[in-house]
Amino acid sequence: MNLKNDFYLIKKIDQTEKGFDFIIELNSGHFIYQAHFPDNPITPGVCIVQIIKELAIEILQCNLFLKKIHNVKFLNVINPLENKEVTFSVSFSPEGENAHKIGAVVHHQDIQFAKLSLLFINQ
Repeated sequence: MNLKNDFYLIKKIDQTEKGFDFIIELNSGHFIYQAHFPDNPITPGVCIVQIIKELAIEILQCNLFLKKIHNVKFLNVINPLENKEVTFSVSFSPEGENAHKIGAVVHHQDIQFAKLSLLFINQ
């Protein structure tokens, strides 16, 4: 299930020294938030991982499969009513011929929501 243009929209992409900053807007009315959780929406961790995958596909222009999660730290919850826009700072490192180590920091201003290190392979 792709989340782009339904669960979130890409508002802006900036290239950085280490990769790319994606400013995304979360759809607080999405049905996922109705289940997770009513009256207190929290962005599920699995959705954060899926967003990173979709953002990586946007840049790498190839289909990806999540092979390994090296490290994940969820530091603060993302409530789309409080933080409608968040930034995904994504870095890319090749891991062999068909793999990509992808690091991501999810944040808004001074608040860090998550730090992730993931390994994707071309599918």
